[in-house]
Amino acid sequence: MIYHFTVLFSIIISITCQQNEDIVECNNQDLSQHYLDKTNPNEQEQFAYKILHEYDRNLTTLAYITASAEFETHLHLNDTSKTRATEKYYDAYRNCLKTVAIIGKQLKNLIDDPNASLRWLLIRTQAIGDAAQNDTKTKFDMQKLKARIKEIYHQKFIWNNTRITIDEVQEIMGGLKSPDDLLSLWKATYDVPAPMRDHYSELIALQNQQAKQNHMNDRSEAMTTAEERRLVEQLWQELKPLHDLVHAYVRQQMVQMYPGHVQLDQPIPLHLTRDLFGTMLTYLEHDILPFPDIEGIDLGPAMKRKNFTEENIFQYADDFFVALNLTRAPSRFWNLSIFKKTPNRHMACHPAAFDMYKYDDVRIRMCTSVTSRDFYVVHHEMGHIQHYLQYKNLPFWFRRSPHGAFSEGIGDAIALAAMSPTHLKRIGLLENYSSSKEDNIKFLVSQALSRLFLPPYAYALELWRWSVYNGSILPSEYNKRYWDLICQYQGMKPPEVRGERYFDAGTKLHIAFDLTYLKYFLAHVFQFQIFDVLCHEAGNRGPLHLCDLHGSVAAGKKLKVLLGMGSSKPWEDILEEFAGVKTFSAKSCLKYFQPLRDYLEKLVADGQLHVGWKCENNGFSTRSFIPTTIWLILILKFILSNIFFPL
Repeated sequence: MIYHFTVLFSIIISITCQQNEDIVECNNQDLSQHYLDKTNPNEQEQFAYKILHEYDRNLTTLAYITASAEFETHLHLNDTSKTRATEKYYDAYRNCLKTVAIIGKQLKNLIDDPNASLRWLLIRTQAIGDAAQNDTKTKFDMQKLKARIKEIYHQKFIWNNTRITIDEVQEIMGGLKSPDDLLSLWKATYDVPAPMRDHYSELIALQNQQAKQNHMNDRSEAMTTAEERRLVEQLWQELKPLHDLVHAYVRQQMVQMYPGHVQLDQPIPLHLTRDLFGTMLTYLEHDILPFPDIEGIDLGPAMKRKNFTEENIFQYADDFFVALNLTRAPSRFWNLSIFKKTPNRHMACHPAAFDMYKYDDVRIRMCTSVTSRDFYVVHHEMGHIQHYLQYKNLPFWFRRSPHGAFSEGIGDAIALAAMSPTHLKRIGLLENYSSSKEDNIKFLVSQALSRLFLPPYAYALELWRWSVYNGSILPSEYNKRYWDLICQYQGMKPPEVRGERYFDAGTKLHIAFDLTYLKYFLAHVFQFQIFDVLCHEAGNRGPLHLCDLHGSVAAGKKLKVLLGMGSSKPWEDILEEFAGVKTFSAKSCLKYFQPLRDYLEKLVADGQLHVGWKCENNGFSTRSFIPTTIWLILILKFILSNIFFPL
């Protein structure tokens, strides 16, 4: 397909988007700055509208081809021909985005003019495409290194006479209880990425070289901003006292579960959490929830009694959105998604949602199990699907989340609503829930296990990565410094000393695949902000954790505002329109867990809970200040209560 436009200012531009072996290729355009400087803003805007419209149509086709190939590749990891084809499509896709980004950059006058109607659209072309200068050899070398690192990540290893991949470990790990079994599986898994180490340090060097060519100090400046780092640090300081209280409670219960393996003043051995990264501790629920005489929330048995299939969980999630007067998943979703692992096939199992960009085609690939954990995960992934469906009619440039935390936070907020005891009772998956104080504390501990342990891990992981990029962590100390940060922020440690021949950070997909993880920190905060706003719209007057959104058209209408705008405005403006504020806040998270915080602080005051830990490797200790902080909070509460409510 070849499109020609004769522009008002006498430039003839040929947009060539050619079909070549089922790839749409976009030719590079070299606009004459001399002519651009001679035209007025209105003429430039007309030109930009025309050229972006054609690129919109053809990029949508290219995105569909690329996404389809990627989806198939994930289902056939042993098929190298599919992998090569996907890489070829992605290369064409990135080149086309780069072409548009360069054209947008040349229309600098419109970007710099705050009154230009196309200003935000042109800014989005810069955000999506890479207009930076890239050395061809450097780019090729980086692609080879990334491909090799991904190959190592997907390599199968043998544990207990079974060949498995890293992506398959979590479900197995969750079913283990023996410390010896957990240790052997953990070690076998964390040994996999060791060969990545040298490739990773080479990749970092090349990425930093490329960053310097584009006037940055190092590549971390392309991943985040100083303002975002300040925001994350502020949010973490607000969340930390709550996290440390829950950490202390979990550790105290684990001392009884694993005597001799867990100590009251030490970090928690990571493998005993039965979570590969210690970020979602739901597999510990049966053993550590308080008030054992009161029945807790375990959806697995309830779903099995109702003969749930994996697909049934997705149908329940779909019904949740329909009850809010939102969009039902189209037939293509049910026909083309993968809900469970295909036997005897080497395939990716990490839950993922796909926007295919055409034909109402949205999909999920997930190796689902009928458990409480996956009931939560399915609702999260279906939140992504609903996001895609709501912004599907926007131009290509806006069919994205305005900030990584939005998409993840929306999914988490939906999962939060789905796990409300009130909602679970309504849909028949929860019985005998009386909403007593004990019931509520038990539920909030369960929620804390799934939501309060990821933020410190995400922050530690990104601090490690930023420090690797800026050179303050050298390749010779990758592993030590990684575990130092995990201990400092997460309060966890490896089951044994891990030397520098390992590359334990690479066990995380987001390191191996060079994907940012900070958005998950922000999303874990933002989910409560979203939930709080929606519950207000739904007329909730009780505790936030008991809010049920089911059937609230008002809440659905409000959610549609957040979902439907895609990235058509700056994220701060969308957030202000939705929540009345222009930044992320931890207030709603603290509000949600306030009854649990009060309960745990009383245990501390009564001497029943020891807060804090010591990190032996680097001498960092939270024991010196965490208990003091808790005591100061309690003393202040006592003083204020006697001022305003004297005895």
